[in-house]
Amino acid sequence: MSEPPQTLPVKKGLRRRILVWFLVLSLVPLFLSNTVGYSVTSRIIERQVQRYLLALTEIEAQHVATEVERHLLYLDVVVAGNSFLTNAVPHAAAAVRAGDRQSAAVTGLHEHLDRKLAELPPLSELFVLDTGGTVVASTVHSRVGADWSYTDLFRIGRQGRFFADDLEAIGGLVGPVYRLAIPIPGSEGASVGLLAAAVGFEHVQGFLRIPPHLAGDIHTFIVDREGRPLFASHPHAGLDYGERLPSPLLGQPDGAVVRYVNYEGVEVLGTAVPVPQRSWRYIAEASVSSVFGQLRGLALLAAVLEAAFALLLVAIVWVVARSIVAPLRRLVAAAERIRAGDLGIEVEIDRPDELGDLGRTFNQMSQELRGSAHQIQELHDQEMRRAAQLASVGELASGIAHEIKNPLVGVASGLDLLAGEIGDNPRAEGFLTQMRAQLHRIESAIHDLLSYARPREPRLTWTEPRLLVDRVVQLITPQAKAAGVQIEKSVREAVPKIRVDPELLAQALVNLALNGIQVMAPGGVLTISTEHVNDEIHIAISDTGTGIPGEQLETIFRPFYTTKHQGTGLGLAITRGIVERHGGHLEVESEVGAGSTFTLVFSAPQRESVTQ
Repeated sequence: MSEPPQTLPVKKGLRRRILVWFLVLSLVPLFLSNTVGYSVTSRIIERQVQRYLLALTEIEAQHVATEVERHLLYLDVVVAGNSFLTNAVPHAAAAVRAGDRQSAAVTGLHEHLDRKLAELPPLSELFVLDTGGTVVASTVHSRVGADWSYTDLFRIGRQGRFFADDLEAIGGLVGPVYRLAIPIPGSEGASVGLLAAAVGFEHVQGFLRIPPHLAGDIHTFIVDREGRPLFASHPHAGLDYGERLPSPLLGQPDGAVVRYVNYEGVEVLGTAVPVPQRSWRYIAEASVSSVFGQLRGLALLAAVLEAAFALLLVAIVWVVARSIVAPLRRLVAAAERIRAGDLGIEVEIDRPDELGDLGRTFNQMSQELRGSAHQIQELHDQEMRRAAQLASVGELASGIAHEIKNPLVGVASGLDLLAGEIGDNPRAEGFLTQMRAQLHRIESAIHDLLSYARPREPRLTWTEPRLLVDRVVQLITPQAKAAGVQIEKSVREAVPKIRVDPELLAQALVNLALNGIQVMAPGGVLTISTEHVNDEIHIAISDTGTGIPGEQLETIFRPFYTTKHQGTGLGLAITRGIVERHGGHLEVESEVGAGSTFTLVFSAPQRESVTQ
């Protein structure tokens, strides 16, 4: 049984990320939907309120015109067929001109006007003017005898119906006053005077029958053609009736609905329409807070519910994240132990879900990793022993090569002297030739051993690939002719220079070319090519020989590996070492029966130089 996994410090960011993503994916859509819903609902309500406010304002403007007309009709009713007025006005006028203001005619008119005023409380005053414009009777008795002949009320009223608004100082305050009048017909059709009425500032609201708060929290105003207020349903702040009403609606066309802050500092939706048959404009304002009050209450309730939902979701997600993260933390702890070298460790995740599958797979992987590590260690030990053997062989070969090299020179010199002494002896000449060939084999083997055991560092210089190819072709041409092999070149002029050691690179190319010649029958073709591919320089040598089996493509580069009866098996190992010391790599492609291609790949220089 393996030891139970120890708890190691691990990062705790996964649980936090799970929590954040759950919140983002759940709460953000909720917040967005509520926000969009509130915005859309707010716009819908505002449009509905605008239409409702405009319609209500138009109705109220018509109502104001109707109320004015109703009071004029009342005066018409008072004078129509009223023989008392027709008969009493001339007598009262004569008494007033005579200075008798207590005459029966004047007193009777006073009493008649008092009764009529009581029937219509919104009127502040009723009075009668004679044909000369003098007040002959009034509910305000002190007004009797006043001359009104200069007023528009007298000049226009004796011709027909009259209604006008005006501003009047009352008790130190300026306020609106309405006056209306109709002629009093005589028995013979001519007018005997005027019946007039006045509506004071305190009675304007009753006269127009407009409540202080129209339809809930809607405030109303009436302004004249100059924009001065004639009526305010319920002003919460001081309103100067002598000045233009501070409202942006006065500069807007009729029927426009505008959202603004009114003179009282309250944000409102307002509109203005003309009053029919009058030079007035009727203004209605609805408080935004009252219009959207319930909606804002619902938004606050939604925010509270969203907060409660968010807290509940955090708690749920925290539990879910804990159930996910805890097994993962055990896996991380076990992985840390494996990284520390404790192979074969197992975790306890007894779950039927994917995390349980992950734990079981981890345990299986851990056991397989222990077996693989054991095998790798054995292979490593073998390779280390082999490397030690190769190092020993290299050192031994290097020493032997140096010991053999000088005697070989002496033997070769002795053969040359012996050939001179023997003279023309065909049989002896044949033996000497065989001896020289064997000495050459020994020298080649010693050269390969020295090159592999003590490779020299490249002496880099800028070299054109085509010049290297020309040199290699020149060196291998004798061997190619002797083997009946044809050499072909495919050299591109646009291939840039590369920074290499020409001697070492030529040696590598010659090794590959000679290998190709040796595996081809007479009539074979050896192709040497250069190419600039993307950011790489390729120098390739292809043959039409027997090819290399796939399982041997890596083995051929191992030192001392060879399939030929002659040679040390170091040629390809030396060649790959030369290429890699230049910062390149050696690629090989082969097809059995069709031939092989060895490609030297170098990185193209960032800039070309002509310096040699």
